[in-house]
Amino acid sequence: MEQFTEINIKGMVCNRCIFTIKELLQSHGYPVEHVALGKVIFAKPVDSTEKGSIKQLLSLLGFALITDRNEQLLSQIKQSIEEWLSKNGDGARTAKLSSYLSGQLGKNYDSLSEFFVTHEGNTIERYAIALRIEKVKELLVYTDLSLSEIAFKTGFSSAHHLSFQFKKTTGLNTSAYKPLRSVKLKAREAMETM
Repeated sequence: MEQFTEINIKGMVCNRCIFTIKELLQSHGYPVEHVALGKVIFAKPVDSTEKGSIKQLLSLLGFALITDRNEQLLSQIKQSIEEWLSKNGDGARTAKLSSYLSGQLGKNYDSLSEFFVTHEGNTIERYAIALRIEKVKELLVYTDLSLSEIAFKTGFSSAHHLSFQFKKTTGLNTSAYKPLRSVKLKAREAMETM
């Protein structure tokens, strides 16, 4: 019977996903060593039957196992982009995204880029910007940070560059998101008083 020490999971997008999946698997007796975005590494191998059970558990939460090689590489690229973005926040400047991806995945960036466009229908750069814009939206709504501070925190070169990319990506100005803060806070306060 085939044994697995690692599985790849589609649909993991945040730290909450990591926590949820780790808790789920451990509560069902699976020996989890490490969970990262898109990946679970087991402390001891699981067999095909257990993998089938894990697949069913994950599907209850809206996640799916990745079994196709193309899907797996796509997941690895996305995971590496997210890692690169987290390392480039707060003014940190690591390697360029292209160099980082090549180093992480051991493949030529041009072939990774072509593969990504073919399978995702978007460029790596546009995908990375979209992820950064999602973080900007979150910071605009849930913090009191200035636009310059948000630009610094999300790796944009300036507030102007951030505003330009935000408008280009969403079709809206950053100022359109600021009023949502008070709406979200009121909703949160209403939930807490219930």
